[in-house]
Amino acid sequence: MTLTHSCNTPWADNWLVDTGDDPPLHNGLSSFGKMVLAEMNRLGMIVDLAHVSVETMEAVLNLSKAPVIFSHSSAFSLCQNRRNVPDDVLKMVASTDSLVMINFYNNYVTCRDTATLADVAGEAGTWAGGGGVGDSVPPTLLIPCAPTDHMDHVKKVAGAQYVGFGGDYDGVT
Repeated sequence: MTLTHSCNTPWADNWLVDTGDDPPLHNGLSSFGKMVLAEMNRLGMIVDLAHVSVETMEAVLNLSKAPVIFSHSSAFSLCQNRRNVPDDVLKMVASTDSLVMINFYNNYVTCRDTATLADVAGEAGTWAGGGGVGDSVPPTLLIPCAPTDHMDHVKKVAGAQYVGFGGDYDGVT
């Protein structure tokens, strides 16, 4: 269950708090929110942080007795949309065995109206030489470069076991 969407709930602050569009009500989780989290943990429910404020992310990651997920979020370092996960939180994801599932939505991937699959899960280098159809020569990595896609970034900061594919399957392209 996601703790918020695009409005604050009686138990948690949403991501629009970080943009200044909504005022913080709880500075993360309310007392009731801590009870909601504890009950979700007791019931074995998966806690989803995809739409929460950074303070809510931190509070939940500090308090949850079980790993949590970001069902459709990307890396804030690569696209400064407040729906994305900052690097310090990515480190908390790793320390709690949690999971960030990378979103496909253009505005959360490139902060523009267009994005490609390579922006989500591209290659960390430029391939050259060989590897064509019918070519007996395997491709070689000509120019290694720093990862610039979201999956590689989360893998670099948190670890490969803490990243996956996610999506807002509501018609976004």
